[in-house]
Amino acid sequence: MDENIYQIAEQIVQLHQKAYEVYLPLVEDVCNRTASEDELSHLLDYLLDFACDEKM
Repeated sequence: MDENIYQIAEQIVQLHQKAYEVYLPLVEDVCNRTASEDELSHLLDYLLDFACDEKM
């Protein structure tokens, strides 16, 4: 049981790292140009899925 919990926790950590790697270039792109309100809204919605990770 404990082993399964550790495996799930490790998978969550890996998912958050992957999300950071995927979203970082998108956030940098939006910060370097004028983005539409819709585009920014969608990006922020997706980022909020990972709000528990301080890097996000």
